[in-house]
Amino acid sequence: MVAAGSRPASPLPKSVFRRGPLVSQTAFALGVSLWLLAVDNAVFWRGAWAGLQSGPLRSAAAVMALAIAGWLFFGLLLRLLFWRWTARPLATAVLLSAALAAYFIDAFGVVIDRGAIRNVLQTDWQETADLLSLRLLRDLSWRGLPPVALVWWVRIERPGWRQSGIGLARHALVTALLVPAALGVFFADYASLARNHRELRHVLTPTNIVNGVAGVWKERQATPRALAKVAEDASRPASAIGARKPLMVVLVVGETARAASFSLGGYDRPTNAALAGKKVVYFANTTACGTDTASSLPCLFSDLGATRFTVAGAFGRQNVLDVLARTGVAVRWLENNSGCKGVCDAVETRILSTAADAGVCSAEECLDSVLVDGLRQALADNTPERLLVLHMKGSHGPAYYKRVPATARRYTPTCDTNQIQGCDMQALRNTYDNTIVYTSEVLAQMIDELAARSASTDSVFIYVSDHGESLGESGLFLHGMPRWMAPREQTQIPMLVWLSDGAAARLRVSRTALQATAGTPSSHDNIFHTLLGLYEVRTTAYKAELDLLDHARTARRGMPLAASR
Repeated sequence: MVAAGSRPASPLPKSVFRRGPLVSQTAFALGVSLWLLAVDNAVFWRGAWAGLQSGPLRSAAAVMALAIAGWLFFGLLLRLLFWRWTARPLATAVLLSAALAAYFIDAFGVVIDRGAIRNVLQTDWQETADLLSLRLLRDLSWRGLPPVALVWWVRIERPGWRQSGIGLARHALVTALLVPAALGVFFADYASLARNHRELRHVLTPTNIVNGVAGVWKERQATPRALAKVAEDASRPASAIGARKPLMVVLVVGETARAASFSLGGYDRPTNAALAGKKVVYFANTTACGTDTASSLPCLFSDLGATRFTVAGAFGRQNVLDVLARTGVAVRWLENNSGCKGVCDAVETRILSTAADAGVCSAEECLDSVLVDGLRQALADNTPERLLVLHMKGSHGPAYYKRVPATARRYTPTCDTNQIQGCDMQALRNTYDNTIVYTSEVLAQMIDELAARSASTDSVFIYVSDHGESLGESGLFLHGMPRWMAPREQTQIPMLVWLSDGAAARLRVSRTALQATAGTPSSHDNIFHTLLGLYEVRTTAYKAELDLLDHARTARRGMPLAASR
């Protein structure tokens, strides 16, 4: 029995419920800082060690001094954020986000910058699901969960404001004295390291996350509320809208297709066999504006060009779709990816749902052949002047194996997982190459659909990828490296053009002359001006030298139309 007024005895020892040791706010912040630097920055420390070329003893001392300075500095920043009610929640958020960033940096060789944060904010649940894996969960189980558990186990002192301020001032004073001293001894070494290895700032966690978020915020703040008009003087002559056959321009935007894997450009596997005999003109020296969809897609349709392009600048002004729609072209966007990144906001857009043909779509996504069905439906529309943009799923990774049907698996064995960094490199290449084979088959079907309607429609077909992909070269996977340091695999992309006989005659384009110019350097910059040229738009914004077809058109100007075939 329990005596009246007494509490029942606990069935478990009281020590089970005892909280951890009492630590000061400064010790708490320094502990979190130590974990971040020691556990979540392995790539940074390896890079710093490799980049310091001052002999083993001096390099070791320089790394140690940098570690101490980083520990004190990070600790001070965290101490400024960690107060009575914010310490544990903020520490949890910082530790988990840093652990996630460290996983992707370690596993795929990616960097975290403004572009990476932008892509995270614009991704959808399907892309997120492709990145989830048991390896990620295992990594978090030792890198993220133990420190979070410690954060909630220990007790944190709660001194008054005066005592807390004194502790913070003492921490700041020690940091202000020791950090410059530690860094000053090896200033020349650090200056050389920073100058020759700028990529290290993108792998130092969590400052890379903070800088990336700040960069995206600044972009959004810099975006004007009202769109600036582009090519306000744009018009089309009556002869371009006359009683001729309708003109259909189909622009297919590929996803993550790299030129290095296209046999049309010299790759030793016949990945483009489906396009053989289709009379396509392949542009073998094409460069992407960016290395991620969130930047390269807006740049592709912008008049700014790669040298002047910024995401904020592109979002603040009209693109070529807006200009064409304003001049009477019926523009439609068919989406089979994760969105148009704002490019198609002002034009008719159709999101291809999973409710389509069960043979093409699963519960998660549609294969790209659903775009062929969309093209057929668009061709049934007899609008005189049309531009149809088809946004492919293409070779989107890391789950490349999901992007192809079983019939397109030409190369085996394959890497049927999203943990591609653990696959045999040949199996990984097989899997990626299968996506290029399937893309080629889909493009060939689209060209066949257009060719079958040549009697009633003049057609121009353009395919261009948004960016490339790394498949383990130099230890890198996926894409998204800053453009200034990105390898060719991420920046060199495939681009090809096909014209019906009627379109070639109508536009006075010689395929022979076009083929002769296809080896010259080209880029995303060409798309804006090529589309204007196809619809004969007159505007001071048009630059003939950037129109892919202009040289071939000029070379045959004045000759009989039949000769242009």
